[in-house]
Amino acid sequence: MMALRPPVADRLLAAAAFVLGVAAALTLEAVAGEDERSVDLGAIALLGAMAAPLLVRRRWPILVVIAVLVVSTPYHLLDYPHEATMPALVVAAFTAARHGEPPRPAVATLVAVAAVILPVAAASGELGDAVLGVGWLLMAFFAGLAVRFRDNWTAAVTARLEQERADEVERRVAQERVLIAAELHDVLAHGLAVANVQASVAAHLIDQLPSGGDASLQELSGTLHSLSDTSRATLHELRAVLDVLHGGEGDPTEPAPHLGELQRLVEMAEAAGVRVDVEADGVADELPSTVSVVAYRIIQESLTNVVRHSTAKHATVRLDQDGRRLRISVVDHGPARPDSTVTPAGFGIVGMTGRAQAVGGELSAGPGESGGFEVRASLPLPEMWRAPS
Repeated sequence: MMALRPPVADRLLAAAAFVLGVAAALTLEAVAGEDERSVDLGAIALLGAMAAPLLVRRRWPILVVIAVLVVSTPYHLLDYPHEATMPALVVAAFTAARHGEPPRPAVATLVAVAAVILPVAAASGELGDAVLGVGWLLMAFFAGLAVRFRDNWTAAVTARLEQERADEVERRVAQERVLIAAELHDVLAHGLAVANVQASVAAHLIDQLPSGGDASLQELSGTLHSLSDTSRATLHELRAVLDVLHGGEGDPTEPAPHLGELQRLVEMAEAAGVRVDVEADGVADELPSTVSVVAYRIIQESLTNVVRHSTAKHATVRLDQDGRRLRISVVDHGPARPDSTVTPAGFGIVGMTGRAQAVGGELSAGPGESGGFEVRASLPLPEMWRAPS
C-alpha cells in the first residue's frame, strides 16, 4: 500500500483532530451538564483554530506547538469542555519531538506543560485534570522521541550497510584487477620472452658471421642486443609490478586460461547437472591472448552463476565474430533459485564488467526473454585479428 504524502496525511490528521475535538466537547457537555460552558460556535471556531496549525506541522513544528497553545488558552479561560483540546495538543507535542531540531523539542514541551497547567488550573480549579492533560502531552512527546530514535537508527543502519556493500564491491573490483593484471602478465611475459630469445639468438648468429666487421651488420647486431636487453628488463619490471599488486606474494603458478580450454568449463558445468550447448560460428581458431583470456573468464563466471543461482538444467554459450568484435552470449533457461541472493549488481557481474572494460569492451547482464538470466559481452579485436567483412 502506498504511503500518504506528508501534505495529504497532515490534512487528514488536522481534520481528525478537529472532528475528535468537537465530538469530545459535545460528549463532555452531555455528561458534565451545567458544570462547564455549553459548546457553541465560539468553541467550535476555537477548536478549528487549534487544528489548523497542524497543516504545517512538519515545516514549523515548534511554531505549531506555540500556536495550538495560544489558541487553547482562551478556550480554557472561557470554560469550554477542557479535554476537547487534547487531540490537537497531543498531535502538536508528538510533532515537536518527532520533527523539531534538538534541543528545542524539550523546551517546547516544557512551555506546553506550563501553558496548559496554568490556564486549566485557573479556569476550573481542577489541578488533577490539568495533571492528567500534562501526562497525555508527555506521553505524546516521548512517543515522538521514540519514533525519531527508531527512524534515525534505521537510517544509520541502512547507511552503514550501503557503505559496507560499497567497500565490499570496491574490494572485489580491486581483487579482480589483480587477477586481470596477473593474466595480462602471463600473456605479455610469454610474448616478451619469445622476443628476447629470438633477438638474442639472431644477435649471436650475426656476431658469428665472418663478415662481422660490416657496419650495417654491426648496427643490426647492436639493435638486436638492445632489443634483448629491453625485453629482459621489461619482464623484470612486469614481475615487480605484479609482486606489488599481489602484496609481495609469489607469481601465479598456472598460465592464464583461454578459449581453447572452453570444453573444460562445459564439462565442469555438466558435472554439476547443467547441460551446456556451445555455438561458435565464424570464430577464428586463434584470437588475441588478452581477448581470449577475458572471454574465457566471462563464460566461466556466467556458467558458475547458472550452477549456483539458477534452477535451469540447460544453458547456451554463443560465440560470434562479426569482423571487428567478438560477441559472447551466455543464456540459461530457468528462473532463479528461491534462496538465491544473486542480483544485477552482484560482485561477479562487477568483475565481468571490469574485465570487458579492461580490453575496451562492454558487458550487460539481466533477465532474459526465456525467463532465465542472460549475459552478453562485446569485445573489440585488434586490426590484424579482424575477420574480413
